Amino acid sequence: MVALMMTLSSTAALVCAFANARDVSLIAYTLPVGRVLDGLTAAAKAGAHVCVRLEGYIYKDDGGVTAANTAAIAQLRAAGADAALVHPDQHAPDAMLHCKAALVDGKLFLDDRNWPDDGADTIVRDDFARDAAIVHDAVGGREDAPTPFFAVAKREALASEARLLNEAHYGDDVIVESESFGANNRVYNSLDALGRAGAHVRLLVSARDMRGNPNERGALEKLSADGVNVRVVDADEKLAVVNGSRGWLGSANATAAFDHPDQLDWGARTDAPSILAHLRQTFDARWQGAATLATALRPVS
Repeated sequence: MVALMMTLSSTAALVCAFANARDVSLIAYTLPVGRVLDGLTAAAKAGAHVCVRLEGYIYKDDGGVTAANTAAIAQLRAAGADAALVHPDQHAPDAMLHCKAALVDGKLFLDDRNWPDDGADTIVRDDFARDAAIVHDAVGGREDAPTPFFAVAKREALASEARLLNEAHYGDDVIVESESFGANNRVYNSLDALGRAGAHVRLLVSARDMRGNPNERGALEKLSADGVNVRVVDADEKLAVVNGSRGWLGSANATAAFDHPDQLDWGARTDAPSILAHLRQTFDARWQGAATLATALRPVS
């Protein structure tokens, strides 16, 4: 595989880029209070063209996230930004802006979470001009064809992750993490096949999303029975690494890949050593403190 021009980055680096920017675009499912929102606001006040799009329909929201998005948009508009919610009247969860991406004067930053201010995310800088163009068009509501290594449509992002998993064989070391998980998608099928084939597969999933979801529990129990070592953790990153030498990361959860054109989620293949080492180290740290699937599914007395 051709090495991707992708490097580890950080919230600090993104905010620093905002400081001297002339043109900024950012999309996310939600944007919390913190350095990224403040940096965008400051850039707009300084005269930069700032375009922000956040999701207006929050799946199973209790009102808190929707209210936070509405407040963020109001703050940005007051600063002079072109800021708006998408799908504000949408009542179908398959039309969703779940991609987390920022373009700063043409430089592309990608986050696997929603630009939090807690450091518990993975931000990368992608210097491929074609990837930046794909995100630019996605912000404008146009869907480009994916490359072999990058996509912003969920169905294509998960297909890319599945292709990576399909390259693994018996005895290979495979790690995967997903905030939400389900059957009937390519990642699930690839993991199940690897488990049955005897690969060393470890899967981390979020405890929050598994609670009260019998379909996800059933999918995970099937994977466990077929040889996948499943643990449950309070985290929500999305990644896959095979033998520490090639990987996938993104914002797409390994759940059903809807065909709606507004189901935006990025996914990228990488063989950058620094990124792979970071993914493996953070995964291993969470793995040590995670509960086994059997423990997580045990009824609370």
